[in-house]
Amino acid sequence: MSVLGREGARIDRPERPWTVLIVEDSPAVADLHRRLVDASTGFRAIAVADDGDSAYRAVEALRPDLAIVDLTMPGSDGLTFLRRVRRDSLPLEVIVVTASRDSQTVRETLHLGVIDYLVQPFAPARLRQSLLAFAQRSRALRRPQLAQDEVDLVQASGATRIQRLPKGLRRSTLAAVRMTLEGSQELLSAEEVGKRIGVARVTARRYLEYLEVIGAAAVERECNGPGRPRNRYRHVPQQRRS
Repeated sequence: MSVLGREGARIDRPERPWTVLIVEDSPAVADLHRRLVDASTGFRAIAVADDGDSAYRAVEALRPDLAIVDLTMPGSDGLTFLRRVRRDSLPLEVIVVTASRDSQTVRETLHLGVIDYLVQPFAPARLRQSLLAFAQRSRALRRPQLAQDEVDLVQASGATRIQRLPKGLRRSTLAAVRMTLEGSQELLSAEEVGKRIGVARVTARRYLEYLEVIGAAAVERECNGPGRPRNRYRHVPQQRRS
């Protein structure tokens, strides 16, 4: 069975995109998924595998961050591939995309640690939601420790993760913080943002940290002499949805 990939040097995050393996035996569906991935900011489809065995070889060779996996394929199917990946403890996140909707299959994939389960047919926006949710989860897990709202962010599925704010955050204040970053030509500290919108530094910092987790802000550490470095934030433009 074939594995079709694109060559390219891998560099450390955050400079490189998240790499995605598509596991799908239908060429038309695989091409659709590839185009959706490549159109999503921060993601790049690097290979297509048409059964579980070739998918496993692709994971070993390419070490993708994420796989979009169909469950029903001739030969070695998606569930067999997923069991093998988990048995061998390969560092791979998985989004299942399948027509299978029986509860036993859903339960087993959840036990195997998939981060989302999409039932075909679905709108392309639903897969984009799932990719964004993966990005949010990955950014949150880079932190050495997580607050409860960040744990909630990691646990929720793509359908719910991007629709609700962590407890205690208000959309009006979040919008004010975001607009402050967007309108600034320089990096801002939490104290500076707080003064501009009329909230305490610790409050502004919480909103800035949330924006950083969801990829709407980037943080840089400023070291000026002895003492703890100060975090300064800048706006990260988001891809427009069609």
